Amino acid sequence: MTRGLILNYRDYAPTVGEGLALTEDGAIIGRSSVGAASSLAAYATVRGDGEDIRIGGNAWFDQHATVHIADQIRGSVIGNDVTVARYGVVHACTLDDGVVVGESAVVMDGAHVGAYAVIAADSVVPPRKDLPGGYLYSGHPAKPVRRISVAEARDMAADVRRGRPDEELVSSHLPSWDLVVEPLRAVPGGTLRSLHGRSPRIVNAFVASTAIVAGDVEMHDESSVFFGCAVCAGDGRIVIGARTNVQDNCILATDAARGELILGEGVTIGHNVQLGSGTIGDDALIGMGSRVGDGVVVEQGASLGAGAWVEPGTIVPAGWIWAGRPAREFRPLKPEERAEFARARDIYVTYSADYRSRI
Repeated sequence: MTRGLILNYRDYAPTVGEGLALTEDGAIIGRSSVGAASSLAAYATVRGDGEDIRIGGNAWFDQHATVHIADQIRGSVIGNDVTVARYGVVHACTLDDGVVVGESAVVMDGAHVGAYAVIAADSVVPPRKDLPGGYLYSGHPAKPVRRISVAEARDMAADVRRGRPDEELVSSHLPSWDLVVEPLRAVPGGTLRSLHGRSPRIVNAFVASTAIVAGDVEMHDESSVFFGCAVCAGDGRIVIGARTNVQDNCILATDAARGELILGEGVTIGHNVQLGSGTIGDDALIGMGSRVGDGVVVEQGASLGAGAWVEPGTIVPAGWIWAGRPAREFRPLKPEERAEFARARDIYVTYSADYRSRI
């Protein structure tokens, strides 16, 4: 059974196995192959545009789970019987058979998670990390907590799929999707919706078909809002600058009482980020899975590491990476990292143009 979005990217068409269950708002895109009897819940997104994604049979991606790639560098390889809980992010990495990824956990580029390992909720597996199978891992960065049997890993996966995840797989800091989107259910419209007499204003920009942009939202030239995102200004205002990208399953939400959210030019907002009011300076990068409180200022060219939790009112100075929970000063950015930020921005400008030409 398939009901959601199966979308070509350029000349690449996804392939899906028999018995795929894809909800109305789920998406499988581009260079993606998903095995038989797999399931994608609401807003789960498998996006293989710049590299291949290969997923085995009986895989399960819960609500707002995201699978992606590193453009022209590394795809994602996911084995059989893998389970990714709500808001989990699997990015340009390898998960062997039977892996379980907890709610709001992030597995980063080049990481390898061995068979029947379990990644606890809110954990971050750093780039290129090799985690042997048969362990429960937890933390930021993820470290082994205890050995785990195949039977226990299977039981934990089954509980996630039944909607009753084990305590170790339940996030303490999930995004507020229902609080943002539930008030919109009575508002007419599709991807673009008016609120409080104000409508989105979009100039030469891309909004994915499973995203929602509502209220006084300005999107400038070559900006983009990708699959499963909610950008809701309430009775306030959100500005998304030129060449800025908001990646899959992000939630950007504010209102007049909380203040404006202003994203500068050339900003990259990684997958599954939650942002409130504040200011993100030109060419800044917000790492995937971050949770950013109201009134935060990220200055020009600064960065938040993946999975950072940023307290309200924090100022992240130009030229620095902040990371951790709560986020704190980590180190100055390196020149090669600045170049990578620029490359990410340019890749998303290309993606935006490609999607606009095909949707």
